[in-house]
Amino acid sequence: MQEKIELHEEHVSALSKVSFSFGGLANNLLNGFVFANLTFFYNQKLGADATLLGIAWLLFAIWNTINDPIASYIIDNTRTKLGRRIPFIRYGSIFYGLAFIFCWFPLAPLDNQIALFFNFLAALFILDTMFTIVGCCFFSLPNEIAVTAKERASIGVYLAIIGFIQIVIGIILPIVLLTGQEGIPDIFGVIIIIIGVSCSLLLFVTSYFYKENMFAQLQPHEPFIEGLRLTLKNKAFWIFMIPAFCISIVYPIFQTGLLYYVDYVISGTDLISFVIALIIGIALGMGLNLKKMATWGPKKTMRINLSLISGGFFVLFLIGKNTFMVAVPTFFVGIGFAGAIISTIVLIGDCIDNDELITGKRREAIYGGVNAIVTKPGLSIANWVFLYLLTLFGFVQPIIENGIAIKQPQSDLGIMAILISFCLLPTILLGICVLTLRWYPLDGPEWLKKKKYIIELHEKKEKEYLQKLAKEGKLKA
Repeated sequence: MQEKIELHEEHVSALSKVSFSFGGLANNLLNGFVFANLTFFYNQKLGADATLLGIAWLLFAIWNTINDPIASYIIDNTRTKLGRRIPFIRYGSIFYGLAFIFCWFPLAPLDNQIALFFNFLAALFILDTMFTIVGCCFFSLPNEIAVTAKERASIGVYLAIIGFIQIVIGIILPIVLLTGQEGIPDIFGVIIIIIGVSCSLLLFVTSYFYKENMFAQLQPHEPFIEGLRLTLKNKAFWIFMIPAFCISIVYPIFQTGLLYYVDYVISGTDLISFVIALIIGIALGMGLNLKKMATWGPKKTMRINLSLISGGFFVLFLIGKNTFMVAVPTFFVGIGFAGAIISTIVLIGDCIDNDELITGKRREAIYGGVNAIVTKPGLSIANWVFLYLLTLFGFVQPIIENGIAIKQPQSDLGIMAILISFCLLPTILLGICVLTLRWYPLDGPEWLKKKKYIIELHEKKEKEYLQKLAKEGKLKA
């Protein structure tokens, strides 16, 4: 019989969770809207060559990989009165919004493919630089705000609930504005500016309502190479990186492929049932997974949800042309998607906690950087593979007439290329994830004992930090 381990009760205020979640919404919307839709925008609305866009994604992968560990090292070793993360979120928000707006107003003429290529590449580089700086901080903060699986899962639920706004904007708005019509509606530019400015303000304002573990600033600066070397000792983290890499390919394939799927496979049909099924599935998934997280544990919860997504995609591949029936697999994909968001936060938090047991330090941002080395190439690989398969199967590119990209009829092979990329590849990759997580070790009673020790250790470190401030006259007794 397994020993039952009771962890100390932990409480994170609702204000802190809500503020962090709205900040996360802004961060995810700014980068997600670009990375999900920019390929379609340039290819289908500006007429940019698919092969050149694929090359741009591969070139971008180099920068996308190296900038994260550098940024995370700088962030982890920053020392300010506001903390290590908050200054980058607060003051980086302005440039982040400007970078987002730049992505959607190309300077290149539409009849110059090379100019469009470089404009697309510049948009990726500039947006990702700001996403890296702010995103590394958001990657780190949940694990400082909360320690127990229950509170981290709760933060994940807040993120998912408030993330409904992102779902509505990030999925429905591009479908409405960029599919089912020729050209780009005039209101699109106005909406882009509103999103950029609003998200910048959200990031700036919400940064005043959550806090870091300030005791982490007492730990000594860590050499960059040494920091990377120490992560190699964390076996659980590297096991988790295998499914994380596969997932990093699946998400952008789904996001990029969604617009092609809507515009070509089920074009001209009623999409209400499709969208409603996804939203209801996500809502149900949030409640179900929060309730079951403590019973199942984050590892089992993640495997169950990835199995649901994988199965849903496979069924969607088989019946993807039937507009009415696609609501069924989409519903299960929504349930799994919500659960995967909640579980990921807990699993990566446990990996970082395990690192603290190994090194004696809190090194969240360096894990964000190393995580990016492994997962961020997936974004480029996903877009390149999608565009490559379209070209391989003879997908017909739009024709530019009077500055407007006119989409062309597609053969059965062209439609099949979309279904293979959009549905079948995610099915296979997520199946690999489920299998690999079988060997993830941070699970069960022994791990809960270690979690209990970590909570006690944090209480001790926080007390020592406050005593240090009082001794220096920076804190009243």
